Amino acid sequence: ILTFLKRARLDSIRHFNGIQIDRQLITALAERWRKETHCFNFREGEATITLKDVAILTHLPIDGKPVCVSDHPPEDRDGMPGWVHFIHSHLGVKVPVKGCVDATDRMPPMRKHQVSITWLTKYFRDHYESHPLTEESPEDEKERYARVYLIGMIGGVFFSKKSSNLLSCG
Repeated sequence: ILTFLKRARLDSIRHFNGIQIDRQLITALAERWRKETHCFNFREGEATITLKDVAILTHLPIDGKPVCVSDHPPEDRDGMPGWVHFIHSHLGVKVPVKGCVDATDRMPPMRKHQVSITWLTKYFRDHYESHPLTEESPEDEKERYARVYLIGMIGGVFFSKKSSNLLSCG
């Protein structure tokens, strides 16, 4: 899938998979953050983090097209949310909406335009254990896997919420 990650200019994202978070440092920085000035207040003076700083540290691009899906959620069809159809067409995953509870995280895989990242990654992990991705795999299969990998990294590592593992789709 590296070809697809490079094409999207997001190949450096793979280095963040096992990143360790220093909670004491984050707590110390949060205590020094001043929302009035959007700066950290230190003894030596004020400091801020710019988008360019983040780009230098992460090696991720800050120019070009944004990583987003759409400004408007797809229309509902056949009594199903539009995002169910969107996820099926882009990831090849049929998301069960009603009456399904995932055994690992005890929540439906999708609710109100949110998809359980745990459910999605488990779905693909189970699928690729029985059907491993190889050099001979079809390009659309590799691209689907790359999309799920990026969703997992962006939604689960970069923009994760401590209160849930849901990725907003709308």
